[in-house]
Amino acid sequence: MFFIISVPVIGSSVYFGGIVAGALSLVIIIILGRYVYLSAFRVLLKWYRCREPGQGELSTIDPIIDDLSSNFSVKRPKIYIFESSVPVIFTVGSHKGPCMVLSSRSLSILDKNELKCIIAREMVRIKEGSISQNTFVALVAGIIASFSTTALWMAMLSGFGNEEDPAPKFIRFVVMGIVMFPCSIIVYTGASDLTLKADTEVARVLGKKDVLVSALKRMHTDILLNSMEYFNPGHVHLFTMNPVKVNSFFDLHLSLFEMRPDMAQRLNAISQVMVNGSEF
Repeated sequence: MFFIISVPVIGSSVYFGGIVAGALSLVIIIILGRYVYLSAFRVLLKWYRCREPGQGELSTIDPIIDDLSSNFSVKRPKIYIFESSVPVIFTVGSHKGPCMVLSSRSLSILDKNELKCIIAREMVRIKEGSISQNTFVALVAGIIASFSTTALWMAMLSGFGNEEDPAPKFIRFVVMGIVMFPCSIIVYTGASDLTLKADTEVARVLGKKDVLVSALKRMHTDILLNSMEYFNPGHVHLFTMNPVKVNSFFDLHLSLFEMRPDMAQRLNAISQVMVNGSEF
């Protein structure tokens, strides 16, 4: 991804300013790229208006985090909460450490054991070392995908009607058609998808396949039946369960981001795991 962005910039610099300008642009791109890469998680935390839990707010979860961090031999993630009606959990971070984000809905619909299984999935992702990469991809893809929403608001501010009127929706549809394909390519090629590995590893290590299945089904059903909240499609690779839905013809481009194994595949993979028998 860095190569794709830097080549045309450096090429233009060399063409118009010579070798010195090209070398200077390369240095600037490397410095800026490293800064953006290391700061991407902060942007995403602000994107979702995440907050640190108050004292005692997660008193039942903190021991679970400590226990799982030890079991999976990973650095304890810093926990954040964000208000959402959708049960999503995801992890962002840099080389300095991971940050695990829990939606308020996930805390309300999952019981203690189910939550432990879903948090354990995030520990597997942390252990694999792809959190920084996925965070950077989410930032870049998320910014590109946001152009369609920007186009919608610009259309409304220009007097084309409100959000549900045909004209703004059509303008957004056209812009989505332009930006969603390259955005999906960035996610497909840049992100590391560990969905099945995380599911099966948690089932094997914790030894509670039925609890993990229950948690996944509960989240999946809640998203299908109750979720009306918009999530940026450039972030789908971060989430335990994809909250992006195609609700109408104007959302057709979102089907490009249905890149995870479906529920049937995930449940089948879990059912075939030979467990270690670790108890809760």
